[in-house]
Amino acid sequence: MLQLSIVTKRFGNRVVVHAVSLDVAAGEYVAVVGESGVGKSTLLNIIAGLEPADSGTVSFLDTEISALDDDARTVLRRENFGFVFQAFHVLPHLTVQQNVGLPLLLRGFDAGDMERMATQSISAVGLGGRENSMPRELSGGELQRVAIARALVGEPKLVLADEPTGNLDQENARQVLALLRDQVKAHGAAGILVTHSEAAAATCDRCYRLTSAGLAPL
Repeated sequence: MLQLSIVTKRFGNRVVVHAVSLDVAAGEYVAVVGESGVGKSTLLNIIAGLEPADSGTVSFLDTEISALDDDARTVLRRENFGFVFQAFHVLPHLTVQQNVGLPLLLRGFDAGDMERMATQSISAVGLGGRENSMPRELSGGELQRVAIARALVGEPKLVLADEPTGNLDQENARQVLALLRDQVKAHGAAGILVTHSEAAAATCDRCYRLTSAGLAPL
């Protein structure tokens, strides 16, 4: 589903991502472990088409992302990708259901389908009955569950998670990691988790370490 071939990215004279190659199939959940500043988020941004690589290729479903124009990359992300971040990015003035349904609104779903799919996604992450709650009424762990529901509501083919437990305590982190894995698998998506935590990476099917020398199996 996703193929990276010798992807390299520089900022000035500094090589941030060095000759990274990686294949991820549908249903696979892959971890990329690395220290802060090693280029993990940059790698995700390149995969998502948010930042260009200096060399190498990124292909999603046999389409080379770098060959697409800005509008086409935006459509590709909107229809096929789900994102989960360390900062929950839950909009404070919207209810849980409105936050989860937002990707469907942007894709033009009608109100009935949007409500039904959002409700199902909220229930799947264990927040059934909280559809009308406001973000201020939720804990950090619950907010990250909302973020996971939002990422998966449109049944994306690729889920990209960037330090999704960085703001959570150990128990909430454990629960969120298990939930994220289970939901990625349930949707048959390809998933990439980038993290500094080897314990978090151990929840994935395959683990790699990202360093200045490139990507290597962990």
